[in-house]
Amino acid sequence: MSDILQIIAPLKTEIKKLASVQGKSLATLHETITSLSETSNEFENLWAGGWGNTNYNHYYNPKNYEQGIKVNTDYFYDLISKKHKVNIDNIERDVTKHLEPYKKFQHHLITELSVIRDNENFNNENELLKLIENFKWGLDPSHYVTLRRPNQIPVYDMRALTRGLETPPHIAVTAYLISLSTRAYSVRSFEELVSRILRQIELKLTAKSMPDSYGYSAKVLNDIFDNFHNFYTQLKNRHNNRQTIEIQDEYDVQDLLHCIFKLHFKDVREEEYTPSYGGISTRMDFLLKNENIVIEVKKTREKLSDKEISAQLILDVAHYKNHPNCKLLKCFVYDPENRVKNPRGLETDLNKLSDDNLSVELFIRP
Repeated sequence: MSDILQIIAPLKTEIKKLASVQGKSLATLHETITSLSETSNEFENLWAGGWGNTNYNHYYNPKNYEQGIKVNTDYFYDLISKKHKVNIDNIERDVTKHLEPYKKFQHHLITELSVIRDNENFNNENELLKLIENFKWGLDPSHYVTLRRPNQIPVYDMRALTRGLETPPHIAVTAYLISLSTRAYSVRSFEELVSRILRQIELKLTAKSMPDSYGYSAKVLNDIFDNFHNFYTQLKNRHNNRQTIEIQDEYDVQDLLHCIFKLHFKDVREEEYTPSYGGISTRMDFLLKNENIVIEVKKTREKLSDKEISAQLILDVAHYKNHPNCKLLKCFVYDPENRVKNPRGLETDLNKLSDDNLSVELFIRP
């Protein structure tokens, strides 16, 4: 299994390099091509013909609506090129050039990860590997044409049927540009698939190499965070309305969690200093030293936006990356009023900060 981990590291490095060079170039090309396809769509209202007619390529003159013009796809390509001052052929060559390293990496990754095939421990990862193996680098132009073609087409000239249903030039051009745009954008989906499979394999192998107590501790913490709100709700419902603790701020949350942690862990250390980051040291909330787990606790409040919470947590992650006893950072945000607008999205974004030295997990509850 250690051999597989040795394979993962260079693959991660390679996909990051692709994303930072070819990926950025393709993102810029995608924006350019999108604006070109929007220009092509502007001719929809000038189209005078019909799918099943011989005048499928007839349009009104943009400068004189009483005058009709008969054009082909070259007319639109030239018009778009002049308007945006670009060479569409060069753009296509650039997209193809920047995609080529991704395709080579695709074949390389499939070969390298062939070691997990037929391994029951990696069933989910093998499904991802199939998706990568069959990955489509953008949509074919015919896909867009099919979407635009009417379900029922009245045919008034039998010559149209004999010749076959011609695609109106502006739709053919739009289909080509959208196809080119999806090719440029497809690397984003490919990068996500690759990052996902590499991370899943890495986590599985790392979990297998860790002591059983580590996995157990992580599971206990997950259950505590998932059920904390129910715990507090029950705590307030005391016999004969006796006094109880009221959560006003994150210190109250920390006090309750500290009591719960004591039920499960022998060595719970609170508020230790983290190593300096950017010349600043900070205090962590809890350290489970035997388990190499740090727990950061926050509570939402009025005027504390999602953006501010995210910024605080990102800074916390940067601090804990330098801590010798922190291999897993669990961040718990207690949000009883559901103030966080997109909790799952925020969790996903922060969890992506995990790397080889520190795993990061965010829990926003309830």
